[in-house]
Parts: sequence; structure tokens; C-alpha cells
Amino acid sequence: MVWAFGGPISENKLQYSTMIKGLAIKTKFPDAGQIYDYYFDPLTISWKLWSEIVKPYDASYDGLFNNLVVPTAETTRQKFLIDVHRVTKKGMLFIGNAGTGKTVILKDYFAGTDLEKTVCSTLNFNNYTDSKALQTVIESNVDKRTGKIYGPPSGKILMFFMDDLNMPKVDKYGTQSPICLIRQIIDY
Repeated sequence: MVWAFGGPISENKLQYSTMIKGLAIKTKFPDAGQIYDYYFDPLTISWKLWSEIVKPYDASYDGLFNNLVVPTAETTRQKFLIDVHRVTKKGMLFIGNAGTGKTVILKDYFAGTDLEKTVCSTLNFNNYTDSKALQTVIESNVDKRTGKIYGPPSGKILMFFMDDLNMPKVDKYGTQSPICLIRQIIDY
């Protein structure tokens, strides 16, 4: 309820948080902070702060500066939600305003995945991306199983990150062919 309904809210988050706190009877939320600051720990049957499980910053990082991610409660929370969708094998539309760090968080998540169990692929959409280019990228990450059935390599989960989904050029019919292809694949 917190994330399914409260996640997309851009205004009135405080009012939503207050309302949900009032509805929680059996496992009351702590008075401090908003509902977004907490996760439910089934082992202790209580609400815990996300900030308590933030991994410490690794000061010995020697990679490129633009790949540096400092763990915070927000990045921990978002990586958890991505992981829930990966484990349950459900698609996810990761949205947010420009500059909020969506790409950085997903690339950092991909860097930390077990490559023995997960195949990660990224496609950056732009004005020149067409359905043929999208199909080529998708086909390069799947294997033919039987007949018309395709899927990730055996025993692996395939995760695609399609960045800047709104960027493909609108054709004369008012559609964006790569987005139509994505929709067709998801519907199929």
C-alpha cells in the first residue's frame, strides 16, 4: 500500500503518510518521520528505518567518478524495490523526474547482480531508435528454446533497462514504433 499507491504521489505525500499511519492498527508506524522512511521487518514484526540498513560508504573506490554511488536510505529503498520485482519476475516501470538518479541507481544495481543468475542489458533510447534496433538488442540477449519460444539463457533471469523511453521519434501515425514493439512483447 505504501509503494503501490503512495509511491507515485508527487504532492500531498505528508497527507497520505498521515492517513496510512492512522489506518495501521495491528502494527503501528512509529510517530517520527513518514511511512516512506520505514520498511516492515517480518522477523521482528515491526517497522524499521531504511537508514539502519544502508551499507557503509566504501572510501577505497577507485573507479570513474561518474560511476560512484554513495549509499543512502533512498538508494537502498529503491534497490530493494527493484530486487523484489527481479525475484518475483515482474516488470517494473521505474519513473521519476529528470536528474533524480534513475539511471545511476539501476546501473549500480546491475553492477551488484550475480552474473551467474542474471543477464543485465541496457538500451538508451534516442530520436533515432526504431523497432528494428530494439528487436536486435532484445534478440542478442535471448536464446531460441523451441519453435517460436525465446528466453534468457537457461537458469538465468533477463533484466532490461530501457533508458529515456520517451525519446523515440513520433512517426506520421502518432506512434513510436519501439514503444509499440515493447507493448506487443509484454502483451504476448
